[in-house]
Amino acid sequence: MSGVVLIPVVVYVVLYLGAPWLLAVSTLITFLALSELNGLGLHKKRDGAFDLIGAVTGAVCVPLVFYCGMEAIVPALVGLVFLYLFYGLLSKRGLVDASMDASHKVLGIAYLALPLSFLTILAEFEQGRLWLLFLLVVIWSNDTFAYFIGKNLGKHKLAPVISPRKTIEGAVGGIIGGALVGIVFVHFTGLSARLVETAAITVVIGLVAMIGDLAESLIKRAANVKDSGTIIPGHGGVLDRIDSLIFPVPLLYFYLLMRAFYA
Repeated sequence: MSGVVLIPVVVYVVLYLGAPWLLAVSTLITFLALSELNGLGLHKKRDGAFDLIGAVTGAVCVPLVFYCGMEAIVPALVGLVFLYLFYGLLSKRGLVDASMDASHKVLGIAYLALPLSFLTILAEFEQGRLWLLFLLVVIWSNDTFAYFIGKNLGKHKLAPVISPRKTIEGAVGGIIGGALVGIVFVHFTGLSARLVETAAITVVIGLVAMIGDLAESLIKRAANVKDSGTIIPGHGGVLDRIDSLIFPVPLLYFYLLMRAFYA
């Protein structure tokens, strides 16, 4: 039921809302995902103020990149690493907790804030909104095919320690299913991409999305939790819903950038 409600909303946001609204949604998603990531740190004592600082400053990277360009990423990253470590120096929680928490905040910038900052600038490409929807449809299809094929035909575990329910059969089925849906999407929407090109990029997206899914599972497994949060009924947290999207977003952005350069 959550999916039935959320998918049309996401499609509407991607296709019809103006850039400021898409930017606002991307910033909010980044803030919520970073807030959930704060709860997955291995430090024993959490600092609520530091958690808020990490989530807010990380989320600010999204509009910063949109308004100031990609060149703003490096000074922003350097400044935030300095800020987090400086805060750690002032912490009274002990050396281990302060160091691990500061490192976890830096991970949040590299793992979530920077990749998700590509969402809005990706939409600024020619046919960018369609490309963004294409990315989402491929990932959704990948997840759906992987789930049903893995559930009914899966026999060989993909990563038993990190994610015991995922199978090799499900992973392969998901990538193939996502590629087929991606090809159909391009055909019916008029997205400017050739068949071989579409097949290749959908397979790569499927592989990278699967690694993103496993990466979040690795963090959750280390923290000994099942879901990153409880904000979405039946789906866990925001981070649980976007884990497969995190790495494919910058991948598709640079693919389209290279495509435009060689056109």
